[in-house]
Amino acid sequence: MTVDVMKLYETMLAHMGPQGWWPADSKVEIILGAILVQNTAWRNAAKALDGLRQKTDFSPDAIGRLNREELEALVRPSGFYQNKTRAIQGVWDFFAPASWDYAALARQHGSN
Repeated sequence: MTVDVMKLYETMLAHMGPQGWWPADSKVEIILGAILVQNTAWRNAAKALDGLRQKTDFSPDAIGRLNREELEALVRPSGFYQNKTRAIQGVWDFFAPASWDYAALARQHGSN
């Protein structure tokens, strides 16, 4: 059974409306927060997010320019910093072809 995630999302959005529950001001912050909160308390993820915000202002380009050691240092407060650094770098590699254009990314991967 395959699930059309975008159709599921649109159905849920139409039925329930925007939820606004994630404590973030941008999509980049949501992505980072979702990675950083894994296996840790939110307060520790928030510390890492604060450091990333101060260093990069959540600019995708600025985050992408961080080398592994710089990113690890910023991610460290959230624990499992090496794994989370690899996850962040993997997400950045995934988004790179679409240059953080979410509509282009959806088209590139067959969703609309």
